[in-house]
Amino acid sequence: MKFDICSVGSALVDFTFSIDKEYEKNLIKYGIPKGSMTLIEREEQETLINELMEMGKTPDKACGGSGTNSTVAASLFGAKCHMTCIVSDDDHGRFYIEDLSSNRVSHTNPPISSEISSGRCLVMVSDDAERTMCTNLGISTEFWTSDLDAEIIKASHYLFLEGYLVASPKGMEVCKKAIEVAKESDTKVSISLSDPNIVNAFKDEIKTLLDMKCDLIFCNEDEALAYAETDDISNAFQIFKEISPNFLITQGSSGCIGFDGKNEFNIPGIKVNAIDSNGAGDMFAGAVLYCITSGSSLEKGAIFGCYAASKVVGNVGPRLIKDEYHKIKHNFF
Repeated sequence: MKFDICSVGSALVDFTFSIDKEYEKNLIKYGIPKGSMTLIEREEQETLINELMEMGKTPDKACGGSGTNSTVAASLFGAKCHMTCIVSDDDHGRFYIEDLSSNRVSHTNPPISSEISSGRCLVMVSDDAERTMCTNLGISTEFWTSDLDAEIIKASHYLFLEGYLVASPKGMEVCKKAIEVAKESDTKVSISLSDPNIVNAFKDEIKTLLDMKCDLIFCNEDEALAYAETDDISNAFQIFKEISPNFLITQGSSGCIGFDGKNEFNIPGIKVNAIDSNGAGDMFAGAVLYCITSGSSLEKGAIFGCYAASKVVGNVGPRLIKDEYHKIKHNFF
């Protein structure tokens, strides 16, 4: 295999701000549910960013996008990774491509000359470490099947799809095409459900993808409950056993539950002082994908995923400095 992981997702530059309970009231004013991801127009996003900066707050800027965060984590743990996404030929887009390269992630799509800006995500982290995201996909709404490289997908151990893509019709077609290409070879298909709002708003689209026989599903408890349309995680677990041979349901500080086609398992969480939950699920998926493409079992991957996620929540932002990934891997293995 040329690559361990070929990821497909939206390229977003994160602008992360810390907010207090007083500012959380503004989320209600703007109709933004706390703790979830909301798609908003560029102008509305700009208004929110300017409002926060006028309060004297300075954002932490970093390359994000759920799929990219997972891919960078897997790469820095040691996997050979390729990221398929598109950016505009603007400052944010060029910053994004440079970031992928610096993290040893392969990327072949050149920046696009367009009036549409590169995607951007406003991340607001509350005092309780919960993150609320307001995303403008920008040029990522133009992501199309022609942006996929079939040969790279076929030359990969795993295809990893970011569930956020189903929010646009073109993104949905990209996911379907990518799965079709993977099924033409021995490439396994993994997908993250991404966010409960996405699951609720695009249930039919997600069902279409899962019906294409994904080999591994990542989701958190809220996403699992939303998809299964139940308030009982045990019921949701049984429903997912009928959908996929392998799946992992994360439960925050409580760890995760999973199924590997034969065995059910429950991985306990690791108690830490959480500062920012943004990126915990992404880190988890990246760590798991690194493990299983290195020959470890899904259960061992889930244990490592919980361990790695416990490290990122003590940090502001979805990633750690590069040296920390080596330390996490060294201390675990």
